[in-house]
Amino acid sequence: MPDIGLYQTKYALRRWLDRVPWVRRLSPNAVSVSSLVPSALAAGALWAGWWPLVVLGIAGRMVLTVMDGLIAEAYNKKTRIGPYLNRLPQEIGDAMLFLALLAWADPAWVALLLASAWLVNVLGVLPGVAGGSPQPVGPAGQPDRIAIVLVAAIVACIYPLDWTWICALIVVLSVPTAVLRIRRTVRELGATGGTPR
Repeated sequence: MPDIGLYQTKYALRRWLDRVPWVRRLSPNAVSVSSLVPSALAAGALWAGWWPLVVLGIAGRMVLTVMDGLIAEAYNKKTRIGPYLNRLPQEIGDAMLFLALLAWADPAWVALLLASAWLVNVLGVLPGVAGGSPQPVGPAGQPDRIAIVLVAAIVACIYPLDWTWICALIVVLSVPTAVLRIRRTVRELGATGGTPR
């Protein structure tokens, strides 16, 4: 069964970024940390209702979070702390972006969004504890959630949106995402036995 979600599209962007000569000279860890800048821009703009800047911030974050992995893997610049620095700014960026929705959406749905995003993220990385593979599958993975906000911000530039419905959409999509991640993990670890403790 093919993956559901936008995670695999990063490889198309990587092929484009790989043609930029100066990319290979960058530090992947520095690129990871620098993604906090467009994340903060997107969150601040979302709070203020500056929709074009939300689009710019999210797009910039997407590019940087793909670029760091490209640099680390394609140019042999992996470090032990790299995966941590890759993940942490994304988690902080998500929290900032979704908290900014409190200016526009029902607080209860924002809380549900934060909780569902946390659960989906945990289900993505938890298989590694048992020796399994990370699970990015599902329609409400990390890139999918910010892509939904990106599209919503584009629409908001020309038409008023009810952001509570955007929160609700992501929460609803988190249900099949969680189910898919659990199913794949159980299937993988059940077949291989995982890594014994």
